[in-house]
Amino acid sequence: MAAIAKKIMVGYDGSPVARRALERAAELAGYGSTITVVNVASSDRGGRLLADAREHLAMRHIRAHVIERSGEPAEALIDTATSEDADLLVVGRRNGGEPFALGSVTDRILQEAPCDVLVVR
Repeated sequence: MAAIAKKIMVGYDGSPVARRALERAAELAGYGSTITVVNVASSDRGGRLLADAREHLAMRHIRAHVIERSGEPAEALIDTATSEDADLLVVGRRNGGEPFALGSVTDRILQEAPCDVLVVR
């Protein structure tokens, strides 16, 4: 029997790849799982994006809470994964199309996250 992540965290900025990451996290959520959606705010759209993500998950009957952070995205996501004691951090991949390049945020998360990381394309 495979272990199910109970505390799943998703980095979410409303982009298409972030929406795919949110959807993948929802697919992975099992009974008793909670998803924490984190937006590292670079504008005042963060609150609306988080409300949309929460509504999307609620329609799928998935418990979720949202956190808006500020600062450098990789650092904010790593710190939040640590403070929330996340089992899994789901992030989208942005690289400008290079086959094996992940991007600086994703690369740093992979190196420093305190939990498993799933990178969604």
